Amino acid sequence: MVEYQMYLRHITCTKQTFLYNLCMATTGLPISRSLDGPAADSAARLPIRDLARETGVNPSTLRAWERRYGLLQPERTPKGHRLYSHKDIERVRRILALLGEGHSLPAIAARLRQRPAPPERPQGVWNVYLEAALEAIGDFSNERLEALYNEASSLYPVDLVTERLIEPLLVELGTRWRERETGIAEEHFFSAWLRNRLGARFHHALGQCDGPRIVCAGVPGSRHEVGLLLFALSAMARGYRVVYLGPDLPLDQLPLVVDRCAARAVVLGGRDPIDQPLRAALAALAAGMPVPVMLGGPCSDAPLAEFEAAGGIRLGARIPVALRLLRARVRAEAVRRRGR
Repeated sequence: MVEYQMYLRHITCTKQTFLYNLCMATTGLPISRSLDGPAADSAARLPIRDLARETGVNPSTLRAWERRYGLLQPERTPKGHRLYSHKDIERVRRILALLGEGHSLPAIAARLRQRPAPPERPQGVWNVYLEAALEAIGDFSNERLEALYNEASSLYPVDLVTERLIEPLLVELGTRWRERETGIAEEHFFSAWLRNRLGARFHHALGQCDGPRIVCAGVPGSRHEVGLLLFALSAMARGYRVVYLGPDLPLDQLPLVVDRCAARAVVLGGRDPIDQPLRAALAALAAGMPVPVMLGGPCSDAPLAEFEAAGGIRLGARIPVALRLLRARVRAEAVRRRGR
């Protein structure tokens, strides 16, 4: 009898091991070792790409938070793949909220461990980055600028780097050029560096997105595309597949593009105020398109009654707000289509 019970235990363990190895071989994710125990906890585990999609924080930044500050402590599969729980999603969102309030990563780590953090000046880390970047730009140093950007983007989400470093740099350079002997050259230097840098990140992220497809383009007459590129990169960090058409696109091209690529939304960008002929053209586009048409950038900060009455959506100049509006409208459009 004892030998029979031992045989049954052997068969059960062999079956569990077989199923575990089969699941790991086919999906890379473990299942519960116990066939009779609850599987929900294991099923709730997320790979790092899903955590990145849920939070908008790219995988390299999540790994840096874990490695440098211990902010995350994922489980590991036998092959070494990281697995996260839904509690980790909430933890990352809390970290983002604290970063948004101006806390540094060391202070956040101490706070989450419930240890006293050293006093810090709000926004202090970003002031340091900003001053160092301005010095590098003034010296026309690609190497120092690259090193600063790499450090910031490895530790902080792309949205935060954009809001706290890139956008303030653009504003500062745009206002101080008259006061400096090489002010125009400095603005051109940084704009050229930024376009190249964002373009490289854009192409690197292309193959990692599997969400809804959106079209991004600059309104007719637009010449500045940095803001549009920053928005597109932030959207890609959230999984959107971006068809990027650059600045100064004739509006009559958009219905054809949307039809051919099955886009779920159109996001237009511009900096300068919208004149009346363009307002009428945007309203006509919004009224005739089968998907939401949105307008972002400084040109959309002021009300556009005709465009909005036709169904167009103003996103404004702040990228985090624009991304929340985009997500809400794309979801609403998906619900509307399913209800047909």
